Amino acid sequence: MMGVMRFVRYAGIGVLVLVIAVGAFWLLHPTGGVVVQRIAERPAFLWRISGEKSCEGCHLKIDSGMDKQWRESVHFRVNVGCADCHGEDHEAVFAEKGKVSAGVCGKCHEKEVTAFAENGHADAEVAVLSDARFLAQSLAMQEEGCMGCHSVGERFADGSVGGCNGCHPGHEFSSAMAREPEACQVCHGGPDHPVMEAYKTSVHGVLYYNDRDPEKSPNCVTCHMPNGAHGHVANIGLGAVFTGAVLEDEYLPHLAMKRISKETFEANRKEMLQVCAPCHSARFSRESLERADAIKREADAIVAEGYAIIKSLYDDKALNPMPEDRPANPVVGHAFELGGQQLYENTSEIEQAFFRLFKFHHATTFKGAYHHSPDYTHWEGIVRMKMEMDKIRSEAKRLRISAK
Repeated sequence: MMGVMRFVRYAGIGVLVLVIAVGAFWLLHPTGGVVVQRIAERPAFLWRISGEKSCEGCHLKIDSGMDKQWRESVHFRVNVGCADCHGEDHEAVFAEKGKVSAGVCGKCHEKEVTAFAENGHADAEVAVLSDARFLAQSLAMQEEGCMGCHSVGERFADGSVGGCNGCHPGHEFSSAMAREPEACQVCHGGPDHPVMEAYKTSVHGVLYYNDRDPEKSPNCVTCHMPNGAHGHVANIGLGAVFTGAVLEDEYLPHLAMKRISKETFEANRKEMLQVCAPCHSARFSRESLERADAIKREADAIVAEGYAIIKSLYDDKALNPMPEDRPANPVVGHAFELGGQQLYENTSEIEQAFFRLFKFHHATTFKGAYHHSPDYTHWEGIVRMKMEMDKIRSEAKRLRISAK
């Protein structure tokens, strides 16, 4: 009897200590209440997803890979199941093709969704829907070849914006995966902006892929999302966007590039130097970025020369074919267009050379320089720009002789 009494007394003390500990955790930890609530709800959650007629029980059989991704995700650990994101209306899920709006994500991740709406990625869908090259493609190519990346800025019926699984893929939605360069590589590569190729062939990339330690060597988010935020990245200067930027007082006419003020440029450069500071001296970083600025301006000048040559041909009606003699551009019709809304099809040979010069090799040159890749700056970049310029000059002479 004494042994039983002693056990009851110690058990009571243990329960009391546990209650006090849980209460203290609830009150003192920033998310203590949420954590305790999740622990309390866990048995009911596990029971709810275990039945064969539950969403999870059914998809365990028909979508085993998807189910495995979800069961290894943080959502599974915090009691978030299929219906919490997709809803319980099967017909509505089918109608949306399984897509979940950023607004649904925002119920738990409001800060991230709000910040993303201020990011350049949020404009990706709007930008492509008004792009001549997109509009000239078949529906299948638009969906697979264009929206595969630009859907990161998808607009939803609830007013929210953002295809969250573009960076947090699958049903695992891993933040760690989103911080790896491969998450960026899905869209940020290829001939029109080969930043991943340039990064991989830079010292930064080589060092990072050696052991994937971002505290030792930089990856994409180190420089472009230094605070881990989903909002606007403000530390990029002349290398901004795909075609780059120019200072307002240095603007070259007719080039489709973003214009920024000197004050904005200097503020962005100051922020970038702070990003470089943990590994490099201010002098080293500043001189490296200034060399990239010089290369950007050199590449801009080549593009400007190419534009001037072709515009002169157009003014003299020496292009073959002239814009009015070819199928209409979906945006500008039969107007003369180089750069911005220029098509790579239904055009002349000299204009195609300019397209490669500006859309591909110009971006490769300056983005290679800002990402510190000698190969992409020189051999894949400025070399190809100069070769295209030789083609443009030669073709211009031929067209003028033909016109006479």
